[in-house]
Amino acid sequence: MAVLVEKRKERRLSVAQICKTPYPSHMHDPVEIAVLRQGHLIMSVNGTTYAMEPDTVMMIFPGMVHSYESVSEDADGLFVGFTPELMDEFYNTLLTRWPVVPMIKLCDCPEEAEEAVRKLEKYSVLDRNHPLLQAYAHVLVACLLMKLELVPSEDLNKENLMYKVTTYIQQHSAENLTLDSVAKEMGVGRSHLSHLFSQKMDLHFRQFLNTIRVEKACKLLQDSSMSIKEVCYQCGFESTRTFHRAFLEKQKMTPGEYRDRMQNGWAVPVDKIDSAR
Repeated sequence: MAVLVEKRKERRLSVAQICKTPYPSHMHDPVEIAVLRQGHLIMSVNGTTYAMEPDTVMMIFPGMVHSYESVSEDADGLFVGFTPELMDEFYNTLLTRWPVVPMIKLCDCPEEAEEAVRKLEKYSVLDRNHPLLQAYAHVLVACLLMKLELVPSEDLNKENLMYKVTTYIQQHSAENLTLDSVAKEMGVGRSHLSHLFSQKMDLHFRQFLNTIRVEKACKLLQDSSMSIKEVCYQCGFESTRTFHRAFLEKQKMTPGEYRDRMQNGWAVPVDKIDSAR
């Protein structure tokens, strides 16, 4: 327990409008909660497709591979993201458990969940740094954890090659990874791994690797003591040109612009806590 507490550093919360455009498969450290209020949203989580309807909630735990497959034009709702360190009482649960089914109807949760969502919607519009946002985020998470069936995450991943691959890439993203080297490490053929990325994640190996690297860069850019060039090589990019191109593609802004906005207290959607949405 002491070791876990020692590692806790960032405590960040972001509340924003739900993602209104498709987004490819990715994984990250923060918890992500999507509350759909109107319209329809199709999400893929760990290879399973879920069709969200109004007043349904999707809770993504750290390390779960997910994507926004299809979003209707009238889709609207709430997006809550936070680092597990933000909630001490749920910290170990969020890091060691996964929901068997990550989607749940809001009406199936304790009535406090609906109230928490309404308050989060209200205060996020008034002030994204409002002191009550964190309190109501705690209430919403508590309600969800009471109703979701949770199991040890390792139980769902013992035979999950995609999980092993994505975890390995995340842990070694600063190294000179290639499709061949990762396939060899996993004990599978290059073509099989390539097909796995295309089939399960709908993107290429290099695209996923760059997404993970940009996630790490977003964290490091919050540390003003590191230059952008240092961040570039620390994350595994072979050149600053490649870094800028990948960062701009994922974050729709340059690394310098991202750093300036974060240091000025700019509020960002959940995946931009750690990644590029």
